[in-house]
Amino acid sequence: MPPAGAQVAVRRPLGAAAGWDRLVAALASVLLIATIAVTLRRSPAARGLGLGLLALLAVQISLGGITVLLRLPHLVSTAHLVTALLILAGLVVLASRSSAPAPAVPTVARLARVGLAVLLVQLALGGYVRHSGAGLACPDFPLCSGDLVPGHWLGVVHWTHRWLGVALLGFFILLGAAGRGTRLERAAAMTAALAVLQVGLGIAAVLLQLAPAIRAAHAAVGYALWGVLVWTAARAAGARADAAADPGRAEVAGASIAS
Repeated sequence: MPPAGAQVAVRRPLGAAAGWDRLVAALASVLLIATIAVTLRRSPAARGLGLGLLALLAVQISLGGITVLLRLPHLVSTAHLVTALLILAGLVVLASRSSAPAPAVPTVARLARVGLAVLLVQLALGGYVRHSGAGLACPDFPLCSGDLVPGHWLGVVHWTHRWLGVALLGFFILLGAAGRGTRLERAAAMTAALAVLQVGLGIAAVLLQLAPAIRAAHAAVGYALWGVLVWTAARAAGARADAAADPGRAEVAGASIAS
């Protein structure tokens, strides 16, 4: 018997939805390979990142196959999500390199790097909560089935995900404040705003018993937060990162900054 308040995971049979998922995944894979090929032609310095993305794509396809064969095991599905997030991060970094180089913003860069590490853990936890059926393991807020501390495994997972999100909210508000008056003010402010929205949607998802629209919005905003934070971290590194990758480009950047 599952613990009281826990959402029971349902194994859905494969059908038309699964077929569409596979088709979309195949198209996304083709587009990703094409993007990497075009990027490498235009910027040989990005070769390492491009090859890393191809390796991640191979891992992603393998995990997708295992997920289908084993009917969505929790840890494999979570690893599949994490790999997708890393691929998204690589694409965002590639996009950031197409923008004009600019001076570094050290404080924002440090905070963004720490935020990325913790946010990846948080999003992985969110994936595990979803796949393990722990979305309503704590069906109330701020308590967990009326208790201050949950007494069962799914409740602990849900509880950790919930309060790590609240802690990250405070951290991203700090990041937004650190970005004020810098060239990354908008990106830092957007990170903080998305974090506020994400926590609000998480609370609403619990109180509204995992209403599909709220649940989907919660996931989408989480992925958007990840993308914006990756962009902020990449751009906060400034011209020095470009200098390491492409000295010629950095020389041009230095001249433009000096002028």
